[in-house]
This record gives sequence, structure tokens and C-alpha cells, in this order.
Amino acid sequence: MANVSKINKIDLKILSILQTNARITNQQLAEQVHLSASACLSRVKRLESDGVLKRYVTEIDLDRLAPHVEAFTEVTLENHSPDDFKAFNAAIASVAEVTDSYKISGAYDYLLKFVCTDVKTYNTVSESLITSGIGIAKMNTLIILERTKEFSGFPLDLLIDLS
Repeated sequence: MANVSKINKIDLKILSILQTNARITNQQLAEQVHLSASACLSRVKRLESDGVLKRYVTEIDLDRLAPHVEAFTEVTLENHSPDDFKAFNAAIASVAEVTDSYKISGAYDYLLKFVCTDVKTYNTVSESLITSGIGIAKMNTLIILERTKEFSGFPLDLLIDLS
């Protein structure tokens, strides 16, 4: 487990607000957590420097922009040395269509999320990975038909015990 940062109830409230609205102004945030603007900004800067707040991103509704297909792909490697995992990670990092990659336990070594223009493009990308020599033994693909729950932030109040 990574180093756990020491936070208090105000920090937790700041994080809960920012993870659902990163564009909130510092003044608005300060008002919601009952701090002065300068005290609030100081806390946000500390959370950033501690690595708790890693980055601010914009969620795009891809359905409104372009036809696409999303897929989860389970990957098993042929070999399991640290160098094999390192080579796979490096190869995946350069594939733009892979938006998420997780090393997992269980029957597969990795779970990847792909976003491609269509199934034919997904097939081309996945075949190029298989034939690239990075040691893929097996891939199992699950096409995403519909997202039924959007990510709306981590349940911080359930995960963090401040008592």
C-alpha cells in the first residue's frame, strides 16, 4: 500500500467536492467548507504537493462526439517474470486506444480498456498487440454495450476513518 496521507474532516470535504466539480472556484470551495479563501487554497496546495490530488481532468461525453466502440480485454502473458510485465506495460503505454490498464489477480494478468472507432479497428489494434512480440498468450474481449453507472467519485467517507 502507498503512503497514506494524514487528512482531517475539512480535507475530506474538500476532496469530496473537488472530485465531483474540479472547476469550482476557490472562493466557492472555501465557502462550502467554511474556511477563508487563503486557508482553503493552502489546503488544496498541500493536498496537491502530497500527491493526494493528482490531476484535474475533464470528462467528455464521447457519445456526443463520435461513433466508437469500447471494450474490456482480459490479457494473459506467456511468461511472468518482472521483465515480461515491464515490457508489456511499456508496450501498452504507447497504444492510444488503450485508455486504462490494470494488472489483476485471477485467471488473467491484465484488464485493458480500449476505445476505438469501430470493431474492425479494435480487431486491428488487438491483432497488432498479439503479433508484436510482447508475449501475449491469450486475449478475451468483452464489448461494452452500455454503461449503466457512471463514475461519480470515490466513496471517501466510507474508505477513510477519521476517528
